[in-house]
Amino acid sequence: MTVTAKEKKDIKRQGFAYTGGIPRQLYWTPDGREIQAIPSMREYNRKDEEGNVIGTGTRDANLDKGWLLSPPKDPKFYCAGCDKWHDTEEEVVKCIAEREEKTNKWNEWARKEKEGESMAQGKEIEELHTEVYELKGMIHELTQMIKEVKSG
Repeated sequence: MTVTAKEKKDIKRQGFAYTGGIPRQLYWTPDGREIQAIPSMREYNRKDEEGNVIGTGTRDANLDKGWLLSPPKDPKFYCAGCDKWHDTEEEVVKCIAEREEKTNKWNEWARKEKEGESMAQGKEIEELHTEVYELKGMIHELTQMIKEVKSG
């Protein structure tokens, strides 16, 4: 099977996935990667202080993700910590370190909470065992009294 020049052009334009005829837009991430995606057009309203609509329009929500319509002239660095882009590698390293620090603090807090909860549960279980033994003793005394009353 041979692919015509037009078919090659269409494959390059829309990628290998069939989108049902929906045209794709070429976007760039701030670090320079290309993305072909379906435009996500949304309507918006601008309001004044009193809440009155002073303007309406449409926007591409893909641009809200930080994507660009043209290749970046000064690419930024992608950060795996926050899934965004930073101006320098030092900012990326700092962001990842801060995220790890926050994660460690939360994990420490959760561990302490769990330990405290376990200790509290252990005390509650111990108190319940004590109550059960006391109740068993009372039941034994009552059954002895009932036997004495019946025999007496």
